[in-house]
Amino acid sequence: MTRRILSIVTLGCLLALVAAAAGIDGQWVATMKVPAPKKQGGEPREVQFTLDLKSDGGKITGSVSGGTGRRAPTMTVDNGKIQGDKFSFTTTQKSRQGQERKFNWEGTIQGDELRGARTPDGARRGVEFTARRQ
Repeated sequence: MTRRILSIVTLGCLLALVAAAAGIDGQWVATMKVPAPKKQGGEPREVQFTLDLKSDGGKITGSVSGGTGRRAPTMTVDNGKIQGDKFSFTTTQKSRQGQERKFNWEGTIQGDELRGARTPDGARRGVEFTARRQ
């Protein structure tokens, strides 16, 4: 009897993990308020990103496009991980001068919504975002 209950609980946990992992697959549109550069002063501006994400077990792959500037870059998702309803990944953005800047994305899946923060590598705080499934 105890074995059967343990088996049912274990199976339920595995199914929940698989359902959460599949929950991130698809296209998402994220919005965030990005602070204006210190040189410019001014108000934060709203920026949109499109996240195309796919999970395979505990791994996330895909791309992120959009952002600021005339030519919004498309960045590859690196080091993507998903565990339960929590996810994390890294993107690398190249500037016009050829410099690379890494961003760490992490958050939670809440149905058809992702909530989290995008933090420049090495920074203490990031910019919060909300993404909705398309």
